[in-house]
Amino acid sequence: MISVVIETFNLAHGDLVPLARSVATLAPRLRAHRAELVITTTGPRIDLAYPARWVEVPADTGYYDHKTSGFDASRGDIVAFLDGDCAPVANWLDAIVAPFAHGAQVVCGATSYPGPLARIANEMDFPYFDPTNRRFAARGTARPADRAVPAIVQNFFANNVAFAREVFAAHPYRPAPMFHGQCQLLALELREAAIEIHHAPGAHVEHAWPATAREFIETRLLRGADCASLLPHIVHAHLEGVRLPDSNGARPLPQLAAMAILGLRGLLSAAKSRTPRELAFVAAVTALDSLGAAAQSIVYERTGVLARPPSGSGRVDAARDEYGACGGGRRSRTRSREVL
Repeated sequence: MISVVIETFNLAHGDLVPLARSVATLAPRLRAHRAELVITTTGPRIDLAYPARWVEVPADTGYYDHKTSGFDASRGDIVAFLDGDCAPVANWLDAIVAPFAHGAQVVCGATSYPGPLARIANEMDFPYFDPTNRRFAARGTARPADRAVPAIVQNFFANNVAFAREVFAAHPYRPAPMFHGQCQLLALELREAAIEIHHAPGAHVEHAWPATAREFIETRLLRGADCASLLPHIVHAHLEGVRLPDSNGARPLPQLAAMAILGLRGLLSAAKSRTPRELAFVAAVTALDSLGAAAQSIVYERTGVLARPPSGSGRVDAARDEYGACGGGRRSRTRSREVL
């Protein structure tokens, strides 16, 4: 059985219209595969074009805990994850599950932004979804001549990925005091376990832009902060024997290194910009991401990231002891209940 898990964490104010559109797009292929559809919600529900199992979670449940709660409620041998604010193509499900027939255990699809800035924005935010990009190909993996053969990539985004059930059960999202970097931590864990991440470009979704300028600024600052948080883990995973200290105010090496990396990315993207609008976008993104990396602790504190229950385990009680000192503020259980 195939299960598709969709979270509603990203759907502000209970607006489930994007979810309804996505399910309507997927419904014919869901029926063809006799797939199970699981949707996590903090309460709101809506009639859909395909029968769904609704899993209710507390209002303060984090993004990754939404996903893990959906996984716990699912029954499929293959579990595919999609975000409620991402718009899939009609054959998304076929494309993302096809590599499992050839032994794949983890498959990520292709994610992109819509609109006139999509080309440069995708270059900055989603480069590892392009199998022709040698910078992000897994070490020792040749670029396939046949695009029907999935490439191997080093990273994925949680909004468009599928796992063999036993793999995700053994390697769930771990709780971590950051915004949305837990999927990168899981990618590093899979690499350590010698589990390859296959890329299926036909499993394409469009990622929604932030709804407001404020949300755009906050998201960019948090992306920069996550870059500084993730850098010590990435360096340790790829450079044996080399360790960066964890980022904090007294030892700012990760922040400085992240700012340098983000600045270099900005220069490379600026060189590829074709219009003044693209160049302005690159400049704004680079400035905000770099500021987020420099002011990592302040950004997390002011946006409330560290005040939320530690997102990433789906079993928050079990994760408390590991990250309790980072959590701060209110914590709550994320025990889910199904609403059929």
